[in-house]
Amino acid sequence: MENKDLTFSNWLKEDFSQLGKTEWITVFSLSGSIYNDGQETYFSAIIVNDKVKDVLKDYQWDLRLGEGRPGFATYYRKGKSVTKYYRFSKEGIEPLVYWRVFTGRKESYLEVAEEFRLYFNLLERRMDENSNCGKKVFIYINDEGDEDEVILLEKNKASIKLKYIKEYLAAKQAHLAIYFEKMRLLKQTLEELGQPEVNEVKRGNNYIYSLYIRNVNVGDFKSQAWLLGKKLIPGQKDFNPFLWKSEEDEKFEEFIIGVNEDGKEVFASCNVDYHSKPGFLTPIFFKREVLKKYYENPSKFSIEDGYLKREGFWSLRIMNNHRDHIVVWLGDLKSLPYKEQTHWKAFNLTPSDRKISYTDFIRNIAGKFSEPEHPELYFKYKFNLFQEAWHKKFGWYLFNPLANEDKYHMKSLHVPTTNDPKEFEDQVASLTKLLIDSLNSKELTKGITIEKQKPGSIDKLEAFLISRRLHIPEIITFLRKIQALRSSGVAHRKGSEYEKVKKFFNIDKRNFPLIFEEILIKCIRLLNTLENHFLK
Repeated sequence: MENKDLTFSNWLKEDFSQLGKTEWITVFSLSGSIYNDGQETYFSAIIVNDKVKDVLKDYQWDLRLGEGRPGFATYYRKGKSVTKYYRFSKEGIEPLVYWRVFTGRKESYLEVAEEFRLYFNLLERRMDENSNCGKKVFIYINDEGDEDEVILLEKNKASIKLKYIKEYLAAKQAHLAIYFEKMRLLKQTLEELGQPEVNEVKRGNNYIYSLYIRNVNVGDFKSQAWLLGKKLIPGQKDFNPFLWKSEEDEKFEEFIIGVNEDGKEVFASCNVDYHSKPGFLTPIFFKREVLKKYYENPSKFSIEDGYLKREGFWSLRIMNNHRDHIVVWLGDLKSLPYKEQTHWKAFNLTPSDRKISYTDFIRNIAGKFSEPEHPELYFKYKFNLFQEAWHKKFGWYLFNPLANEDKYHMKSLHVPTTNDPKEFEDQVASLTKLLIDSLNSKELTKGITIEKQKPGSIDKLEAFLISRRLHIPEIITFLRKIQALRSSGVAHRKGSEYEKVKKFFNIDKRNFPLIFEEILIKCIRLLNTLENHFLK
């Protein structure tokens, strides 16, 4: 439908007032057509603060599309020709976005100034890796590993998040000029529309634009409206770049170190050293649930025996072998980003009569080697040793190594930290993937005849074991029950089959962490049995 508003009143009333104030700023855009609903163009440039007053004297753009590249300028001084190289075509004015077009070629694309991208060390990523659509996103990654989208690039549009623009402007002591142009043609004359001719310039503290409305004779079109101008956006007022921050700007959380004579909790900052009181090696206790958020994000975090890591960003020494809680030395907690410290504080426990585990005592106090003690840690430790020993003897793995896309199953495997059924079911699914779906069916059935029609991986394992004179029906039954638990309770709607398998695991009588802990212990016994028969 033809838009007959030649004054752009709605845009001036609503969009123009918000220009430069929303979360994202459009710094380049080509859209529409003057022959349909109107043509709209946005462009931008960085203006040094000293030039702001001069720039606001004229509504004409200071930089045109395609301008701003390095080049030479020639002028005369005392009658002699002087040629000077300029990084930008106009001193004190530089493009933020480059519209790259090439002589004799149809393709074009947008680039955001390299200095801006390098300032924030932005990671470039295609929005669709399997497409040539040209859409890109540039991502800022902070020291804690958190990601934030900063730039969105499309074929004819570039948007940048406001807070990054404002910091960049403050660093450069500059303003951002947002240039806009809107043009519209109509088939009626101004007289037919009841619209008077307009030729005016409007000014404000941070903007200037002209509005030109007249009759024309362009094909079928009889009237034209043309809005052209700019609006300037300043940088941050309270600019404090990260590089200038001092140690005093760092924040440290306080954690419970005990209770006083009134039974109230006593707190101490984790910003301590070995000579402080309380000292670096003060044990701080946490609910095991503190690790849940890290288990749920295996692409970012890894929890190992004695360590929590965010690869490339930070790591924390933890004592995670106790069944009931996690222990961390007070001084180690300051190695966490402050946001992570606040997460840990939410799960902080009073020391009370809590202790570190025997394994963690041997390692951290006695300074000796000790195998992991917690079932989830010992299972992973045992599984890896078993796999390598089996491969060394037979030349193949009993459990096929996981594909890269599936490695998170082992990485995030853990005794549930809560009694939430979803957390339990996720762990059952991962354990099934590791021990049943990964059984090396090809190698297990070499030279063996199986009478059963369409045997599954557990059938093949049973046949292999029997052929090697190892008959352990209780372990085969256990694996079938694990598979049934996954099939009836996780992969499908729960029904009569699930009711049967519930009884095997006493699901109605015990909590999920205890059930899964027992499952892992039985898995460890399975590996021990196979090891004793085949590998010793």
